[in-house]
Amino acid sequence: MKESAKNKEIVLTGQYLGVVEEFLPDKQSTYVKDGQIIASKTGIINIDTNKRLIEVRNYQEENRKTVKIGDRVIGTTLFLRQYSVGLNFHTINGKVHFNSSYFGNIHVSQISKKYIEKISDAFQTTDIIRAKVIEQNYNEYKLSTSGRNFGVIHADCLICGTPLKKIGQDRLRCPRCGNLESRKLADDFGNVSENLRF
Repeated sequence: MKESAKNKEIVLTGQYLGVVEEFLPDKQSTYVKDGQIIASKTGIINIDTNKRLIEVRNYQEENRKTVKIGDRVIGTTLFLRQYSVGLNFHTINGKVHFNSSYFGNIHVSQISKKYIEKISDAFQTTDIIRAKVIEQNYNEYKLSTSGRNFGVIHADCLICGTPLKKIGQDRLRCPRCGNLESRKLADDFGNVSENLRF
């Protein structure tokens, strides 16, 4: 009987990894033949012990500079349209990308689970937003801020430019001029560990 692949082991395309009784094969990096799981690409074994999932990852996956569906991005609002907001990416999965050419749109239907009448009730230009990539459309990405961890993570006052303070679920107040504004806020607004000045 062949020995199953070990976590973090380097494997080649066509190499035996284990059997379907032992692991769930990853559709992107493995295939099954006669109950045996075979590597469909060269890379490093990653075994999720909780899900019993086996996959082959390549080195570039962890250090990639490209955007994929499911990635978490942080970016600055460039403009507001009637039904969407444009975003320029600065980080992808927590890794800073200077001079990033990646651009995304958040449609009004993807802003929140609650009804949003006007884009300006959720976002303003220069807001820093955390979003999730949900679809790729040529060189542009469709994003979503629906969910507790997504939305505005930093906002400045529209009147005087002072950083706003959270006073309610989606309400902000300027500590300098007292201006009240509303946004679609992420849960950790004002308490974000990432570096927000790029």
